Amino acid sequence: MKPLSVVYSIRVCLGIVAAAMCVLLRLDDLLTGVSLGIFFYLLTYYFLKHFFVAKVEKPSKIMTMGIGAYFLTFAVAFGLLFTLMIPTAVFTYVVADQTVTFDATGSYDLFGGIESFAWDFDDETTGTGNVATHTYTETGTYTVTLNVTDNDGHTSTSQKLVTVTDSTGT
Repeated sequence: MKPLSVVYSIRVCLGIVAAAMCVLLRLDDLLTGVSLGIFFYLLTYYFLKHFFVAKVEKPSKIMTMGIGAYFLTFAVAFGLLFTLMIPTAVFTYVVADQTVTFDATGSYDLFGGIESFAWDFDDETTGTGNVATHTYTETGTYTVTLNVTDNDGHTSTSQKLVTVTDSTGT
């Protein structure tokens, strides 16, 4: 394999590594992530220059070779990995006449834990907890909203339509 192809391949791999470092270090601020990406790129330049300067015709190519691939790979990997940091709100419900039991124990956060569950029952009342029971005073269809917040302050929301009837089916 030609030395510049090796440099190019290394840069693509390092773009993924730099993005993973940003996410794992909880650097979810875009400016901090890009700054670390640039720093990592310059660091690899000096490392690669040391190993490949004698093997290429134009040493300046080591600086520019793969720069686009590095930053494109970094941006895509950072975006994909960052979405994994956000919790996922999931809930089920069981209707018994006008009483509904909501269960959000299926909600999850891959990089930590969910710290709060906030419910909006769409009838001007709210609730908390991963399991909530609510009795509606009127029959109808309600848009129930679950908002979960993880230990880093990231939030996720899930909504479902819930139809409430009385025991006579009205």
